Amino acid sequence: MKIGSANLEQKKLLLAIAFLIPIAYFLHLNSYQLLFEEPRRALVALEMIISDNWLIPTTNGELYYNKPPLYNWVLIYFMNMLGSAEWVVRLPSILSLFATAFVHFQISRNYIGKKAALLSALFYITSVDILFFFSLLGEIDLFYSCIVYLQCVLIFHFYQQRKWHWLFLSSYLLTSAGVLTKGIPSLFFQAITLVLIFILNKDLKRIFSMWHLAGLLLLALTSGGYFYLYSLQYEVAPYLARLFTETFSRTVLEKNVADNFSHLINFPVMLIKISAPWVILFGLTYKSDWREKLNNRPFISFCLWFCIANGVLYLLSPGTRERYLYMFLPFVFAILADALSEFPHSPWIKKFYFFVGITVTVGLIGLGAFGITLNSITPSILCFLLALILAAGIYYIKFGNSYAYLLASIIFILVARVGFDLVILPTKKQDDPYKIDAQKMALLIGSEPLYLIGPPQPTRDDVKLAGKHFIIFKRDEPAYLAFQTSFYLSRFTRSILTYSTSQDKPGFYISNEKFIDLPKVKVLYRFNNKSDQEDNWYILYKTEPL
Repeated sequence: MKIGSANLEQKKLLLAIAFLIPIAYFLHLNSYQLLFEEPRRALVALEMIISDNWLIPTTNGELYYNKPPLYNWVLIYFMNMLGSAEWVVRLPSILSLFATAFVHFQISRNYIGKKAALLSALFYITSVDILFFFSLLGEIDLFYSCIVYLQCVLIFHFYQQRKWHWLFLSSYLLTSAGVLTKGIPSLFFQAITLVLIFILNKDLKRIFSMWHLAGLLLLALTSGGYFYLYSLQYEVAPYLARLFTETFSRTVLEKNVADNFSHLINFPVMLIKISAPWVILFGLTYKSDWREKLNNRPFISFCLWFCIANGVLYLLSPGTRERYLYMFLPFVFAILADALSEFPHSPWIKKFYFFVGITVTVGLIGLGAFGITLNSITPSILCFLLALILAAGIYYIKFGNSYAYLLASIIFILVARVGFDLVILPTKKQDDPYKIDAQKMALLIGSEPLYLIGPPQPTRDDVKLAGKHFIIFKRDEPAYLAFQTSFYLSRFTRSILTYSTSQDKPGFYISNEKFIDLPKVKVLYRFNNKSDQEDNWYILYKTEPL
């Protein structure tokens, strides 16, 4: 195939990818209720808006210590612009994913070439764990991964350009953003990555530069400044203690031998899972001259050692979840895409293309059949039609090189997500009553005060390390109520569902019915909040002024 026709072929494939990405990521994004950690994140942001206090995170009006507020500030920005619908809550995650891919392409193209950089960025946004699961959720991890990726890749990029002021100031500003998003882990990423880049370049003296000091001061002023402002309203020590325990309670130091051993076995499985299906292609790169790459390709060397040096922390942390590792994927895929560029006409990449295409085609047929059982006729017909188009394309269309086959494989995976959106997303959590219950109660409540009542949940943060205890903070958290209910009630009433231990104020009250003498109250609404697969029945009632 001539170069001109090959380029035209690739441009068409790239246009198809650009067309499919927004459809795949946004189709039916608003069709299912908030789930997992989504309502908690959204509730904190919404209560900040209602209380007009962006410094103090709360849930049900009580102090919330688990996470600093930067992600909530981002949510507030989008909520103020676009409202608090489900798709708005999920928007920051998707935009963070796209931002990571875009910056990764822009920076890595300088070191591994435009095609490999683009492939690695597309591998990232089409890794199945992100595409079919985590990008569907308005949670914190894709946003945090974006911050950490930018923080660390800029260290490498500005070192290569010898722009020391930008290296330290930008990375420490992003470290501060990470601290204000998820606490302590960003400090480890910064310290490890700085030491790594200086060791790789035999330039440890750079640690003692004035610009490094300026970066540390910037970190202190920004993240430290927030906690100082917080301390002007509330005691900051319990907040910092909680952030400490959130980090170190997951490490090898605080887990038993069985947990640590199990994690060592599961960790490689987690890595494979989050990087599928592209991780399969590493098997094709065994003929690459890795020694030459590590000696003469600074970016590839940095990517590998970054993953090893920082990944050890997660290897030694049994509390690690797959989503905590997303910031490593752009570096992993950069290594993979660069190695694949050595095989422009690999028959194995062509076989991989057929494997992905056939798998997706069969999956679309299965989705169509499942849709018929749900009486979703139009989505089912579309899935069958997409399967037919893909089958015809696999049979009739032949590409000129491995790069085109990889782009076509990306198209297949995006089409699979479109089919998933059409059939599966509208069925997610469709039986959950949280939103409907909240809408009905909001009509009864109107603009009157609303309280959550019940016995508090005692909790404690034991600040300890390697078995040595430093201090214990005890506190009471609000009585249990699903965050979905709290969020939707606040959304529909535009008031905070405030926790109270007594019903001495006039207004509406929500309580678990087992804590109420039912004959003494008039039940206005009864609803169920499941907890640990158990039914928990709650009631809405009203107290009148004395």
